Amino acid sequence: MGLDVTMVDGVPEFADAPAGRFRGVRQGAKAGVFAGIRFAAPPVGRWRFRPPRPVPDAVRLVDATCFRAAPAQSLPAFASGGGKSGEPAAAIGAALGRAEASEDCLYLNVWTPDVRGRRPVIVWVYGGGFETGSASPPLTDGGALSRLTGAVVVAANYRLGALGFGYWAGVGGPDWAESSNLGLQDQAAALAWVRRNIAAFGGDPGNVTVAGESAGAFLIGALLGAPQGLFDKAILQSGGAGRIFSAETGDVLARALLDAVGVATVEELQAVEVDRILSAQREVIDLDVGRRNLPGGRSWGVVLDGTVVPRHPLEAVGDGSTAEIPLLVGANRDEVRSYRATGGNGFVASDLESLLAEFTRAGVATPSALYQAYRERVGDDADMAVLRESFLTDAVYRRPVSDLAAAQRAAGGRVWASLFSAEPFGPQMGAFHGADLLYVFDHLAALGFDSEANRRVRDELTGAWARFVRDGDPGWDQWDAGARPNARLFGGDGFLVSEPPDDEILRLWPLQRG
Repeated sequence: MGLDVTMVDGVPEFADAPAGRFRGVRQGAKAGVFAGIRFAAPPVGRWRFRPPRPVPDAVRLVDATCFRAAPAQSLPAFASGGGKSGEPAAAIGAALGRAEASEDCLYLNVWTPDVRGRRPVIVWVYGGGFETGSASPPLTDGGALSRLTGAVVVAANYRLGALGFGYWAGVGGPDWAESSNLGLQDQAAALAWVRRNIAAFGGDPGNVTVAGESAGAFLIGALLGAPQGLFDKAILQSGGAGRIFSAETGDVLARALLDAVGVATVEELQAVEVDRILSAQREVIDLDVGRRNLPGGRSWGVVLDGTVVPRHPLEAVGDGSTAEIPLLVGANRDEVRSYRATGGNGFVASDLESLLAEFTRAGVATPSALYQAYRERVGDDADMAVLRESFLTDAVYRRPVSDLAAAQRAAGGRVWASLFSAEPFGPQMGAFHGADLLYVFDHLAALGFDSEANRRVRDELTGAWARFVRDGDPGWDQWDAGARPNARLFGGDGFLVSEPPDDEILRLWPLQRG
């Protein structure tokens, strides 16, 4: 199952690694591709809901010329307002297709300019709300990222939804204590594989940058709180280290899922057809972008379980656990614009009280004052949907990025920040959530906006990434809460911008520092 890369004209490419000898494909002057490499045993049958298990080193030549299936996932994906055509997550689902999804998914792909080199390594962690995504094209075109940065690019699948982020210690007892945050454990296993094997593919095992967007960035944020040694630098786009659910919330979701499926134990759930789990897992969570992501929300994601994630990652960063790991963090100016555009009436706050309640959930002490501050920022004539969009863009994406920068800086670590403001589909959609990926993976021509201005944004953004993964410095001053402007602007007018904006909102709603 998967896309055979030899269908395009190419010649064999070989890599001799500790894990085995692999045959990939080189397509003309493009990067060599090694697709569908198994990095952990299939998590199926009695191994469903269990940590990733190692696979023995191969004794025969391994064919690595076929992209494997995406992780099992429910389609359409989550949405504010519920699965409407045209929303970002639904587009992800349409691109994947159900036939290309499987529980047997723990494979990774490698794109390399030259197996004989020793280049920086980017390990890409895809987003998708912890419920959708894939490490393979068309969603993850590592060849484009490799070409634009000169790095060896690796992308690994990780388990999603209840299969990847169910918390089973409460309903299952001590035997299931290590069976949480399985998607996070999958990424850790893939990173360990990279450390051991990437030199054979032309990568430098001592210069590995983990990079991700949205759920991928939040996963990296969680990795920052775990024992280190898996990577040397990190790039986080539209995500930080604060999206962590309590064990209590995880237990509520686990019990709700058992009830929705109609079983009583985790062992029984292991034997259920996967489609029943995929269907039920969306019944027990919040679908609205605000309700699922603000404190007290219910969604699949990283759980503070005390075992795999021993402490809150933002606290760990604030205590200096990542001080030696340079961070490049960023967000998009209009993250929640696409959710407002597709959510319709379901996105609009029902009344002022419900909007103020969301402010309180986000940790704001004076919600009425914050409401007036947002009125000043977006304009007195803005409706409730626009106000909620601006607030949730901050609460879910931009502020977590700045909180991580503040915690890293306070601990003496190095951190650079950026704000993406290019508008590929014009001002109505703005710099929406995921818009930056259209540039990072060079989808400009395919989507019909291959203009000189957009190519310049692409080259500036990927050029900054290239410098960061190579040297640990993207090319501007480090982020500092007290120095303004303090973040690189990609798209729009100017080189630097203040992030977060230095206005009344910041004074009413201070940054966290771990």
